[in-house]
Amino acid sequence: MAEFDQDHAAEMSAETAEAANQGAATPLFIKIKSLSRISHGRDLRLRDGDIIIAIDGALNTNDIDAFRALGDQAKLHDEKMLLTICRGEVVYDVFAEGRLGADLDYADAEASSAAEALFAKHHMGPKDHYQNYEALRDVQRHVVLYDTGYSAIATIAPPVWLLQHRAWEPLAAVIAAYATSLVVHWGVFAATTILMAIYFHRIQFRLIRNYSLFTEHYFWHVCAARTSAEAQLVCRQIDPKCQFDFSHVGPPDTGSATTPSHHQAA
Repeated sequence: MAEFDQDHAAEMSAETAEAANQGAATPLFIKIKSLSRISHGRDLRLRDGDIIIAIDGALNTNDIDAFRALGDQAKLHDEKMLLTICRGEVVYDVFAEGRLGADLDYADAEASSAAEALFAKHHMGPKDHYQNYEALRDVQRHVVLYDTGYSAIATIAPPVWLLQHRAWEPLAAVIAAYATSLVVHWGVFAATTILMAIYFHRIQFRLIRNYSLFTEHYFWHVCAARTSAEAQLVCRQIDPKCQFDFSHVGPPDTGSATTPSHHQAA
């Protein structure tokens, strides 16, 4: 009986949203009501109250069932959906690879109208120009930002790639492995080089993620962007005090604020 009531309530909610969408200039967008403890949406660092404005650059006028069906289809065909998220006054994009694992609801008319107005100012490029970026932040608000796409440099020249990411300990270990194998025999050096290339081809950004955790940077935010500068801008909008080693967005806000806790950073 309880299951019937939940299904009936969901159907009524979808029908209400559909009727409102048909009669209003602004659609009622889907929002995240709550996220499961272990879910794809939590891995993407989405939050309760986030509004899903668009999919692949087009306004998301789907009802909840249709949106979930799109997630299932994306998962089945191993495709990604480029979701545009509205969080307060910040609009950003993120790639999703299936259902978010979230309890969904509809934003009210006022919130939907505000989100649509913000989306109108949000410049979208071609979907294939975007790549997910992950940001890890420490308690001093220093952010390590890296894209999760494949890098040929990591495979061809692991030391150069590690140097780019300022991963000093792994860089020292790789150089020591090369040097030791070269001293032993050129054949051992060649085998080490090949094995190292295969290893970095497979792990890449996961190595940087784990190294960042080692340096006490905690998984904080995920966004899709066309460049690291664009990703930095999103991070700065969400946290005006965050800072980067090579900043494209200038110095952080110097106003007073509390240092983020480990829970907030994670």
